[in-house]
Amino acid sequence: MICKFQLLLVTLLIFPAALYSQSSSSDGTVSTPSMYSVKLNPMPVMTEFSGFRFGTLSIAQPEISSDWQMSDHVKNFHLQNTPNPSRVAFLGGLTLSTGLLINYQMRNAWWSGDRGPFHYREAFDYARNIDKLGHVYGGYLASFIFYRMTNWTGINESRSVWYGASLGLLFQLYVEVQDGFSKRWGFERWDAIGDLMGSALFVARYYFEPLQYFQMKFSYLPSEEIKRRDADAIENWIDDYKGHTYWVSFRAGQFAYDHFDAPSWVRFFNIAGGWSLGGRPQQRDHTEFYLGLDWNFEALPGNNWLLRRLWEGLDHIRFPAPAVRIRPDGVWYGIYI
Repeated sequence: MICKFQLLLVTLLIFPAALYSQSSSSDGTVSTPSMYSVKLNPMPVMTEFSGFRFGTLSIAQPEISSDWQMSDHVKNFHLQNTPNPSRVAFLGGLTLSTGLLINYQMRNAWWSGDRGPFHYREAFDYARNIDKLGHVYGGYLASFIFYRMTNWTGINESRSVWYGASLGLLFQLYVEVQDGFSKRWGFERWDAIGDLMGSALFVARYYFEPLQYFQMKFSYLPSEEIKRRDADAIENWIDDYKGHTYWVSFRAGQFAYDHFDAPSWVRFFNIAGGWSLGGRPQQRDHTEFYLGLDWNFEALPGNNWLLRRLWEGLDHIRFPAPAVRIRPDGVWYGIYI
């Protein structure tokens, strides 16, 4: 099915998640952990870290020692995993109420009046499989949102990654199961695989630091078809795949800053590759590929926890920037939205 829930989830959850996603330790102090800061992974070695800067991706350089002893953070692991009951209750209530609201709206918009026995369906010809990218992006984004929520409750970062990915995947699969009871749609196994890939990618970025130089993003500009008012017009922007573009953004400036002593301002610039659906109404659709400039919001200044979480959330969207279409033909865009 098309990624209705995943994209609507951005609007309803990403900004509350950004607003409330700080973390607290057992002694009540507030810290701002990030997937891009040093992680406390237990290792059977004495480890010396070669200077981490906030917002950088410098990789730790371990030194092997025969005098290894269990570090304090391993001994006190249980102390780093004590959720705050009031925060758990708040986010649990927010998640439940938002989920019920989304479910109610989607049942009226997509699932009402066409319920039937559970069945499978594979629509490989739909939107030239651009919707599959939407499922990968949706699984990744949902995992991020639930990760930040669970981390804010007081659960340590490594466990929050797994909880976030699990909750994000369960949410996606719930949508797929509901589709399975819809006569119009059906449970699409490849959509579910896309959901799984998105959640798995989120976990992989945490444990494999080179992947942190890459980020999935999304941009949208209404197509000609959704602007039409006839019976064949697209009903809503979520189904408007000719207006969707899915991006993989490489933090080229951050990479240059980390490895080649480039000035700090270059960290703001990324290089992104985009994939979209093209074709005018009544014509055969085709895939389009883009190469363009992108912005790294994680590199923006500000040590305030609200700003850091806001920049982190906005970094999942590709904002307007120059780009060139490289398929099916070359077209330069001063600003591509």
